[in-house]
Amino acid sequence: MRKYTARGRIKELSSLDEIIKGHERDPGFKVILDRARLRVAVARAIKAAREKAGLTQAELAEALCISQPMIGRLESLKDKRVPSLEFLAKISAVTRKKLVLDQPSIHIELVAK
Repeated sequence: MRKYTARGRIKELSSLDEIIKGHERDPGFKVILDRARLRVAVARAIKAAREKAGLTQAELAEALCISQPMIGRLESLKDKRVPSLEFLAKISAVTRKKLVLDQPSIHIELVAK
């Protein structure tokens, strides 16, 4: 019988990249992965625009007529929903910053006017 050590077991584990590559051809997995990547890109874009504008979460929330915890959820990925383009355009307008979402399957630039 083979004796396993913790270090030996860790070496046998697949990396996240290996797991993703192993499931790339599964269309259902790709949809879920693309949505998760889009969600991360949206969260980063919202936070970057807010910070560049010098706004707190509370100030952005007030300008958008929503609660501060909602902004917190959007930025921290706790909310699994993807905001609408209309909502992202409002964030761009309030912050007066360009929101860029550049993903393999989608490229969107929202510019405040």
